[in-house]
Amino acid sequence: MRYPSQFEKTSVNGRSIVIGLICVSLICFTEAYNDYYINNTWLAAHHFPIVAAFLLMVLVLGINIFAKLTRFFSPLKVSELITIWCMMIVVASLPTLGLAAYMLPTLVGLTYYATSENEWVELFHHHLPEWLIPRGTGVVQNFFEPATRSIGVPWLAWVPPLLFWTCFTFLLWGTMVCLSTILRRQWVEQEKFAFPLVQLPAEMSQDMPTYGLLNPFFRSKSMWLAFLFPVVIHSVSTLHFYYPIFPEIPLRYSTGHLFAEKPWNSIRPFNLNIQPSTIGLSYLMSLDVSFSLWAFYLIYKFERLVGSATGISSILYHKGFVPYREMGAYLILILFFCFLSRSHLQNVWAKTISNKTEILDVDEPLPYRWAVVGLLITLVGLSFLLILAGAHSFWLMLSILTFFGVVCVIDAWLVTRGLFFIHGSFKAPDLFVSAIGTTRFGAANLTLIAFPKRIFFRDRREILMPHLVNSFKISDEAQVNRRHLLIAICLALVMGSIISFYSYLKLVYTKGAITLSRSWIHTISPQEPFRELERFLVNPQDTNWQQMAFVGSGALAMFGLLSMQYRFMWWPLHPIGFITPGQFPMNNIWFSIFLGWLFKSLVVRYSGLKGYRRAKPIFLGVVLGEAFIAGVWAIVGLFSGKGYNFLYF
Repeated sequence: MRYPSQFEKTSVNGRSIVIGLICVSLICFTEAYNDYYINNTWLAAHHFPIVAAFLLMVLVLGINIFAKLTRFFSPLKVSELITIWCMMIVVASLPTLGLAAYMLPTLVGLTYYATSENEWVELFHHHLPEWLIPRGTGVVQNFFEPATRSIGVPWLAWVPPLLFWTCFTFLLWGTMVCLSTILRRQWVEQEKFAFPLVQLPAEMSQDMPTYGLLNPFFRSKSMWLAFLFPVVIHSVSTLHFYYPIFPEIPLRYSTGHLFAEKPWNSIRPFNLNIQPSTIGLSYLMSLDVSFSLWAFYLIYKFERLVGSATGISSILYHKGFVPYREMGAYLILILFFCFLSRSHLQNVWAKTISNKTEILDVDEPLPYRWAVVGLLITLVGLSFLLILAGAHSFWLMLSILTFFGVVCVIDAWLVTRGLFFIHGSFKAPDLFVSAIGTTRFGAANLTLIAFPKRIFFRDRREILMPHLVNSFKISDEAQVNRRHLLIAICLALVMGSIISFYSYLKLVYTKGAITLSRSWIHTISPQEPFRELERFLVNPQDTNWQQMAFVGSGALAMFGLLSMQYRFMWWPLHPIGFITPGQFPMNNIWFSIFLGWLFKSLVVRYSGLKGYRRAKPIFLGVVLGEAFIAGVWAIVGLFSGKGYNFLYF
C-alpha cells in the first residue's frame, strides 16, 4: 500500500512479530500457574499489565545491550519494541481474568454446582444444546476436584464448546477493533487525550544512542533513585514472607475497626493503601481527573453514611442504586461523545458510503468502510450465534450487544484519561432485564445471555478495547504502520487464546480447580450468573420502575456534571469520577490516587509545567520499579513453588 508523504509509516517486520509471539507464549504458558497455583502477584489484573513492562525492560536493558556489545545482531528499534509491547498487552489477560479464568469455569460450573435444592437442571438446562457446554460427570468433576489419578484433559468434550465460544470471542474482539478504528482520530488528534498508560513504554522504547548503551530515560539518575523505592520496600516485605526474621514494611491500612458501629460501618471498607505504581500513574493524569477520582469516592462514602443514618440505605443501596445510576451515566456519556464527535463521525460515514470524500483513512488500522461495515457484521454475527445456541429474540440480543459496545467505548475513554483499573458495578444485560422485566425477557434468552454476562460483561478490568486504543496511540511514537500492527495484534490474540486455553485446562485437570488459590474464581464466580438466573426464573417480574428511576437519576446527574464542566472553567469535578466510586478497585487505590494528585499539585503550583516535566522520570521510575520487582519475585515464586502477592487487586 502506498502512503501519501504525510502518512509515511514504518512497517512491522518479521523479527518483531517472532519476538512478540515468543513473549506472548511465555506469558500465556506461565500466567495461570503463577496467579492460581503459586499465588504470586497478579501479572495482569488491569490495563497496565506489569508482565509487559517487565519483559519490555528485559528486552531494552538485556537483549539490546547484549546486541550492541556483541554485534551478533542489531538492537531492536523503537518500532519493533512498540510492536512487541502491543502484542504483549493485548494477550496478557487471556490466561486469567481476561478470558480463560471466567470462560472455562462458567461452562462447567452450571453442571458441577447444580443440586436438587437449586433445581438448575429443571429450571434451565433444557435451554442449552448439547454442544454448548462440556458434558460428562468425569469431565466436569475432574475439572474442579483433584483426580485420584492423572487422566489428562478430555479434549474431545471441550472442543465443541470451545469452538463456539472462541468464535463468539473473536467476533466480540472484532467489534472492539472496529470501534477503536472509528474513534482513534477523534481521541488522539482532535481531543488530544493524554493517554498516561502509554507514556512509560514510550519512554523505555526510545532509540539507543550512537555512542553508549542507555537511552535518555534510562540515563536519568532521578528515575533510578525512584525505581529503588518500590524495589526495596517490596523486597523487604517479600523476604519477610519467606523468612519472618526480616521486618515487614506495611503499605496497607484498614480503618474497619474504627468504623464498627452504626452508621459508621456503612462506609466500610475504607482503606488507606499505598501502591507506588498507582501513585506514579496518577501523577500522569490531568489534575481534574485525579482529583475527581478520589473526591467522588469520598462523596460516595458520605452518601452511604447519610443513607445509613437516615434509614434510606435499604431503599437505595440495597436495591441497586449505584449500578443503575452508573448505567444512566454511561447512556448520557455516549450521547455526549456522539455530539462532540459529530463532525468526525459524519466524515467516517461519508467515507463509508462514498470514496469521493476528502477525508483520508490510509493511516487507520482499518479503512473506515471496513470498520463501519465490520461493526455491523460482528454485532449481527454475535446475535446470530446466541440465536444458534438457543436464544429466541435476535433484536433483544442485538440491543444488549450494542449496549455492551457502548460500555466498551466508555471504558476505553476512562483508560485514555489514565484510569488503569476498571471493574464496573453493572452488566450490560441488566438494563434490559429491568426495562422489560424477566417475564417478557424470556427464560431461553435469560439462560443464553447468562454466559457472556459472566465471561465478558461482569468484570471489565481486562477487556480488549482499551488495550487496542492504547496500542494505536503508542504506534505514533515510531510512526508504526497501524495496519501491520493490527495484523501482529491479531496473530498474538490467536496464539494467546490457544495457549491460554491449553495451559489453564492442563492446570485445573492436574491440580483441581477448587484447590487453587484465589478460590472465588472457581467457587463463587461460576455460580454467580446461574444463581441470578435461578432468581429470575423462580420469581419472574415485570418492569422494575424503581431501578429505571435510578437509571434516570444517573443520567440527570451526568448531564448536570457535563454541563457544569463545559460551561464553567472553574468547575473542579470531572465527570469521570461520578462513574467510578462504586467500583471495588477504588476501595484499594483511592488513597494512592490522592497521593499522586497531591504530589503533582504541589509540583505544578511551585514549579509549573517545567517542574512537572522534570519530576516525570521520578514517577515513571516508581511505576517501572514496582513492575520490575513484581516480575523478579514472580520468577522466584515459580521456581520455589511459593509465591507472595504484594499487590491488592
